[in-house]
Amino acid sequence: MQIAFVSSNTYTFVQFFAAGLFLYSGSPAVIGYYPSNGMQLYVYGGLLIVYASINGFPLKTVTKLARIGTWWLVAGSFIIVLTLLMVTKKHQKWSWVLADFESNAGAGITNNIYIFVLGLLTACWSFTGYDASAHLIEETMAADATAGWPILYAIGASFVIGLVYLLSLTVCIQDLTDLTNPTISLSGSYVAQIMWDVFESRYGYGLPSLLLMLVPLGAICFCGILSITSASRMLYGFSRDGAVPFSETWMQVDKATGVPLHAVWAVTSASFIMGLPLLQGPAAFLATTSIATVGLALCYGLPIGLHVLASNRFEAGAFTLGRWSVPVGYVSFTWLMFCVVIFMLPTAYPITGVTFNFAPAVLGGILLLAGVVWCLTARFWFAGPRTDVHNSDVVKVQYWISDPPRRCN
Repeated sequence: MQIAFVSSNTYTFVQFFAAGLFLYSGSPAVIGYYPSNGMQLYVYGGLLIVYASINGFPLKTVTKLARIGTWWLVAGSFIIVLTLLMVTKKHQKWSWVLADFESNAGAGITNNIYIFVLGLLTACWSFTGYDASAHLIEETMAADATAGWPILYAIGASFVIGLVYLLSLTVCIQDLTDLTNPTISLSGSYVAQIMWDVFESRYGYGLPSLLLMLVPLGAICFCGILSITSASRMLYGFSRDGAVPFSETWMQVDKATGVPLHAVWAVTSASFIMGLPLLQGPAAFLATTSIATVGLALCYGLPIGLHVLASNRFEAGAFTLGRWSVPVGYVSFTWLMFCVVIFMLPTAYPITGVTFNFAPAVLGGILLLAGVVWCLTARFWFAGPRTDVHNSDVVKVQYWISDPPRRCN
């Protein structure tokens, strides 16, 4: 599921980049250049190589990039908001922004409730990945007390910044037809289209908006780098516990950098393989977004649900919500299961080979395969996470706060 998240994040960059290129190269008399499926796959693969190469540096370097990425996202979001609000020629009324429902005739969906539910899809996907701090827990000092706080910070900041960002984009929509007409809209790149329309309506040309588009492109890059960091640490952790094939290979840590390089490139390679459906067009590939969100929602929800059911037998750690733990657990579990359901729904009608949502089939296949492997073999040799690991053995990943690894007592 982490690999699906890396794939969907990388493709988001490809989509946005292709939209910017299309807008830049076009004119009222000439249709712009939109990269072919094969060219998009080249860009997709190149990005993954760049992300993996950066992850080959020591974690201290990646941590600095993460901090830069945080400020880039925060400052860049407010630059976009202020610029759009000042430049836009026409502001939409708040009654339209907050209460109006617009259906896309090409998608065959007109029910307002269903439109609202589908509108939650992007938000659900955007909030995934906040578990990255848990994947880096072995590289964090006093992780039992501190690793939970980044999750709260990430969700809180994403909610505030994202809400302001989305409201400003919606207020600044100039021509709704540019977004809903399937013959002229840049499907999946509505942000780029809105930015272009704002500058074009004010100045007669939209080229300055390309500078503004660098902000989300940069944010996606930072997110892509860190998504590989997170996924590779998860693969490393599973390999150390002997839970995946070729564990001895993926658990190896580079002595010079303290990074599990084999795991980094394994995640990168698997992400590229998952991107191969791009050759047949984006429809099949876009299912990876659903797969990533559904899979992660299940991974988040199952332990939360078990905690709620066995709360009286649960021993709280250094980081705890106290008496709020169970109520928050109920709300979290309910929301996550709701996310699983809506990502299984069709996003267009009638359902055809192009509009079919492959997420249920793929996820069902993965769960079936995992169940068969568990019943036939894994239950006889997998004993769960190892708790007797010593730093002199395989846990040699360097801590980003202190250079010398801590010793396990």
